Amino acid sequence: MHVMETINRQTWRNPWALRDYRRSSGHLNEGERVAFAIAAPRAGRARILDIGVGGGRTAGLLRPIASDYVGVDYTPEMVELCRTNHPDLRFEHMDARDLSAFADASFDLVVFSYNGIDSVDAPGRLAVLSEAARVLASGGAFVFSTFHRGWHGFERRVDYRRLEWTPNPVRLGLRTLRYVEGRVSGTLRQRRLKPLEQRDGEHAILLHGAHDFGVMVYATTPAQVQSQLAEAGFAMPALLLDLDGKAIGAVASAEHEYFHVVAHKPGI
Repeated sequence: MHVMETINRQTWRNPWALRDYRRSSGHLNEGERVAFAIAAPRAGRARILDIGVGGGRTAGLLRPIASDYVGVDYTPEMVELCRTNHPDLRFEHMDARDLSAFADASFDLVVFSYNGIDSVDAPGRLAVLSEAARVLASGGAFVFSTFHRGWHGFERRVDYRRLEWTPNPVRLGLRTLRYVEGRVSGTLRQRRLKPLEQRDGEHAILLHGAHDFGVMVYATTPAQVQSQLAEAGFAMPALLLDLDGKAIGAVASAEHEYFHVVAHKPGI
């Protein structure tokens, strides 16, 4: 197991991370909304595989267009959280690199939202793409988002920690303590984890500011995404969207933290 995965799994199991995912709802941004709309079935409903479901945010978004829905996550705590939030839907503890529990062409739509595919290393990513292509039916869509290697925030070390205001003095005190603890732990993690960063060709494994610098992510370029999707057997070119839902080409701006991808399996 790559060191980044050990780090990330510890973060996903953290009670504060579980709290954040429990409260999450709706689309992340216009780009995600547009990507989901493009991939949605044109007639009827779809058999949907939702990978890296976290607390079940996407389950609520996808269930209206699903004839059959399955959500999977490799963190047991997240799976239990989903089962609590959506007791009428099916969730399984499963790793996206091995979807052997599902037969070929089992789904019409596969989703891996919020850069979840970036939580594994380069070989793992290629395995995810290959498995997504295998379980998709002809003409089916794979929607995911991925970090942009050229984003300026990787160099400037953007800190996501914010102090949430509340007029309640007790809650404000607790939030202040949590804010200070997060800033301190984030600073320590930066010093400890930055030496583990790797840069290899177009992709890199970099420390991200989310969860008080508690995750390391695979970051790539639009050109490499297209190349990897072609290798996995998807139709070319895939559609790449920025966070506002606008199409981007082979080069992304340094302002783009990540982008959404809509890739289709060739039809019959």
